[in-house]
Amino acid sequence: MSTTSHRPGLLTGLGALLGLAVRRSRWFYLTWVLALASVVPLTATAYETIVDPGNAPLLIRTMENNPSMRALLGPPTDLTTPGGFTVWRVGTFTVVMGAVMAILGVVRSTRAEEEDGRTELLRSAAVGRYTPLVAGVLAALLACLALAVLITAGMVAVGEPLAGSMALGLGTGLVGAVFAGVAAVSAQLSSSARGARALALWTLAAAYTVRAMADGASTQGPLHRLGWGSPVQWMALARPYADERWWVLLLPLTAAVLLVAAAVVLESRRDHAAGLWPSRRGRATAPASLSSPLGLSWRLLRGSLLGWTIGMVLFALAMGSISTGFGDVLEGTPQLALIFERLGGGARQLSEAFYVALLSLVAIVMGILAVQLLHRLEAEERGGQVELVLSTAVQRTRLLGSYLLWATVVPVALLTLAAVLMTLNQAATEDDWGWPVRVAAGAVALAPGGLLLLGLAVFLHGWAPRLSWLVWAVVGWSLFVVWVGAVLGLPAWVTRLTPWAPLPQLPAEQMNWLAVLATTAVAAALALAGVVGYRRRDLGSG
Repeated sequence: MSTTSHRPGLLTGLGALLGLAVRRSRWFYLTWVLALASVVPLTATAYETIVDPGNAPLLIRTMENNPSMRALLGPPTDLTTPGGFTVWRVGTFTVVMGAVMAILGVVRSTRAEEEDGRTELLRSAAVGRYTPLVAGVLAALLACLALAVLITAGMVAVGEPLAGSMALGLGTGLVGAVFAGVAAVSAQLSSSARGARALALWTLAAAYTVRAMADGASTQGPLHRLGWGSPVQWMALARPYADERWWVLLLPLTAAVLLVAAAVVLESRRDHAAGLWPSRRGRATAPASLSSPLGLSWRLLRGSLLGWTIGMVLFALAMGSISTGFGDVLEGTPQLALIFERLGGGARQLSEAFYVALLSLVAIVMGILAVQLLHRLEAEERGGQVELVLSTAVQRTRLLGSYLLWATVVPVALLTLAAVLMTLNQAATEDDWGWPVRVAAGAVALAPGGLLLLGLAVFLHGWAPRLSWLVWAVVGWSLFVVWVGAVLGLPAWVTRLTPWAPLPQLPAEQMNWLAVLATTAVAAALALAGVVGYRRRDLGSG
């Protein structure tokens, strides 16, 4: 009697693994989808309090004739309706955040699961070769579909036309699907979840940069056509609420299908737990710097620090290049001037309001950097490397302190550097070199907000690592308040519920030493309490 072995099909067990991926990431996707889907209709409802439809033609001409405004917010198509204004004001922001959701979701469901050993355990059962990858991608695509449906329904619910709402919703969801495919490909190329996330996010950053360059270029020049090559721009090119071009949505649909197919092909050509890009061979002998926790943390973090530094310098220089013409633009558009006055802490001088608004955003981004640097220690703990380090004569406090040092110093330094670089063009144009000093002082005054966020992260890492997501909830709320709060005219008590709200916004406001010192003291107390908790808890426990 002969026996035959039955090998599972390539997608065997897809339903079960898709259910598992959705279950493991349900709160992650639910939070992202609900937050982004609420921003869009809320902006539409605030239209009449921001824009006078009678002045909309003037606003459109002003935006079309000013490269800096087009690069900052995108080209306006129709500001005479709430839907068209919403696409211009928060459309690109929603598309980018939806892409970030898709990238993080795919990587956590694929490469991160493989890195933690769960995928190998699943493959010991009757599971197809491509099933884990396809299940992780499908979970992200379902989230993108939910985002598209909710945006469409939300805009229709506030009275906007169905066709434009569908174009906006589908465009946003399909661009998210494109970057789900980008993340799937990145997960095959890189040998780590961290590398896959970095590669995919850098691709998104490059696409956004191409969009900004194309929108800022002359509409008659060849550079303007580069926008068609940026997935971030495809939703706007579909022209929601302005004679929709439905065929444009074939671009993200085709790109998403091709990228997912490429990821599946690449997955079959790599070994489990390895990437197609081979890891560099290490040195024969370790440098002396690795004998200390500080040297080890520097070795692990230096790539991230270099990338963040380059990105922040380029961003600051780009924003500084448009600063001198910004005040003239806003002088002719009182509605936009009012928005930037709100963003700028009530500053009457529009140049000051511009810098304060930018600093408020950069301060939150630097808070994200601080938390990310600290969370590298959490990743090392999950991977078991921390136990190996602590098995030597290294104390826990020294190990935690080495990461805490970089997470404290680098974001504050980059925030201050960005403030100086943003004002160089303004200072040279006006021959007033007090600008860098004043705006840098504003950056230093906002720095304790990021330290407070870092202190919360240290506290949670020391006492309740499983609740570390609370830090990202604070970040998300802060971004919402800074980017959309001024547009929606939220109550003051609501907008002040962020770590940065009590701090003075220099040079628009007077220095408030009590707020700065009190915020710093609370941040230090939280960090100290977190260090105590880290010394006491078992590694790997929550």
